[in-house]
Amino acid sequence: MSGVCALGRYSLKNRQDVVVAIEGLLVDLKKNSESWENPTLERYLEAMAAWVEDSGKRYDQPPSWEFIIEMLNAARIYE
Repeated sequence: MSGVCALGRYSLKNRQDVVVAIEGLLVDLKKNSESWENPTLERYLEAMAAWVEDSGKRYDQPPSWEFIIEMLNAARIYE
């Protein structure tokens, strides 16, 4: 599975690819926290829960690696 997020292109083939994407989010937060709508853990987790809830039936299947990284990436900016 591949796609594009705020960190650039990603290709999710396995668990290690997800680890690399998560580490990329941490680097981005440290370098560009002003561009994050939700730079604190509390706000980030609130946004993540809201994004998952608002995603509704779009993700009725069991979560995939793509869903996980999309959720983590969306929580950066979701209001």
